[in-house]
Amino acid sequence: ARRFLDLSRGLLKLAEVEASIHRLAIEIEKTKRRVNALEHIFIPRMEAAERYITMALEEREREDFFRRKRIKTLLERRAEGL
Repeated sequence: ARRFLDLSRGLLKLAEVEASIHRLAIEIEKTKRRVNALEHIFIPRMEAAERYITMALEEREREDFFRRKRIKTLLERRAEGL
């Protein structure tokens, strides 16, 4: 009877460990899916957005530079005309 009780406790402990391992495996799979989504969807989208924003800011900077240059030229011409 004692041996049966010890064996029952051991089996119960084993079942608890197996259940914990199973829950952990499920969480690992969820985490893998999240990592894949980050690597293949969200990060590429953010990188594309970063490139677009950088390109737009550079274009705006070039436009501002030429606008300032044109204004400077106009002001110099006006000053020469006075």
